[in-house]
Amino acid sequence: MVETPYTQEEILQRALAHYPDLLPGDQINPEEPRRWLLVKRELGIPGDANSASIWSLDHLFLDQDGIPTFVECKRAADTRSRREVVAQMLDYAANGTEYWSMDRLRQAAAETARSQNLALEEQIQQLIGESDEERVEAYWQLVENNLRQSRIRLIFMADTLPHELRRLIEFLNSKMTDVEVLGVEVKQFVGSGQTAMVPRVIGLTEVARTIKPNAFRRHVTRQEFMENCSPEAAMFFSDILDDADKEGTYHLLGDGRLLDSCPAAR
Repeated sequence: MVETPYTQEEILQRALAHYPDLLPGDQINPEEPRRWLLVKRELGIPGDANSASIWSLDHLFLDQDGIPTFVECKRAADTRSRREVVAQMLDYAANGTEYWSMDRLRQAAAETARSQNLALEEQIQQLIGESDEERVEAYWQLVENNLRQSRIRLIFMADTLPHELRRLIEFLNSKMTDVEVLGVEVKQFVGSGQTAMVPRVIGLTEVARTIKPNAFRRHVTRQEFMENCSPEAAMFFSDILDDADKEGTYHLLGDGRLLDSCPAAR
């Protein structure tokens, strides 16, 4: 098989919509490989609270931890400046996090699921590994929290990422604490009547890995936390969480000995 450039961006965009694992979740997070739910292709982004959409994002995905993942697909033959491509993505992120409503995102995700003859709720249950309806609602709340706190992921996808863009991606990913910025090269190989697409993540430097562990760590629910505690520790933490709920605040829980009895807290 011979490496072959894409003749159109649409080929890569369409392939990603059908095969979300072209975003290699095991490379992005080897310890907890990312799984994906496609919210929508060509999702409109408004420029203010009252305007119609003025931009269009190639793909918006969610992972199992409710991290909104913005994806833009480009070909290496795209002659626009690297700075223009990055500025475009930052426009999308800044305005999407500010002006997208959860009703709009849920509607978009439901429309996408219907177009695939699937049920959105079942997709989410499969994504998070839970069948409880309350967990599905909690998942959407997590998505909204991540979006409003700009805890997001930005991915530049192309057959080949130029050196200048790679350097920008690595720089931004090492300096932005709550925003993960990555590149994904998806090489296309054609031959013998077959096509293979091979993805590779760019931008995961060791510096970036060390500054982002907390921002992208999975957040467990209270129920999950309690289910993984010993009976004695569960009683202790239940009282603390009840008090925190009354005060509207959350605090670090317990000392090392008690946390050791709750695997979910580690």
